[in-house]
Amino acid sequence: MSIRNPVVTLSTGLVAAAIALGGVIYFADGNLRAQAERLSKPAAASAHRLPSEQLAQARPTPPAEGTAPVRTETITYDQWTVTCRYAAKKVCSATLPMLAQQQDRRINVGAWIIAHNNQGALVSLLQTPQINIGVLVAKGMELKLGNATPTKIGFLACNPQRCEGTIMMDAALTREAIAASGSPAAITFWKADGSPFTINIESIKGIGRAITALR
Repeated sequence: MSIRNPVVTLSTGLVAAAIALGGVIYFADGNLRAQAERLSKPAAASAHRLPSEQLAQARPTPPAEGTAPVRTETITYDQWTVTCRYAAKKVCSATLPMLAQQQDRRINVGAWIIAHNNQGALVSLLQTPQINIGVLVAKGMELKLGNATPTKIGFLACNPQRCEGTIMMDAALTREAIAASGSPAAITFWKADGSPFTINIESIKGIGRAITALR
């Protein structure tokens, strides 16, 4: 299953910070153990690669002999990790990992990644876990920041492990996200049977400083 949207192409710096630790998330669905165990396994091979997988396979061209090596810098702003790569130009991404608590360990089930696309516009890419009965892709997902009205986000692609969607971070959404920095957030999508599935993120603190660092 794959859904493509040609509007957004994220820069190659997006995935560098995706493995960093951040705020814990809690599933509204009761089957947490099964979901976390399955999502912690490597994704099955798929002909439809997710945008983040395509970026992960893109490698920067090695510097020519005699030129300075590529320099990478990582800074943490509360729940967010900003990674910048300095080569011909500065390429940065901010990542808030989504982690599910399972007994005494935390399982990574996705991430919220913010970066500039190839046209220079600020973009958010959100990952959500796949579930046993499937995801109602046509309905997309909703991002709720604090007490604000939920923002609709369309899915770009899915594989057996997770789905990914993207939205342009225009001035209004950026202001809303920064205003909700001290508040929790929630991502809701829908199962194939139409019932909602919500991920509650306990804090997005640091998002304002993370976005500033991307400039």
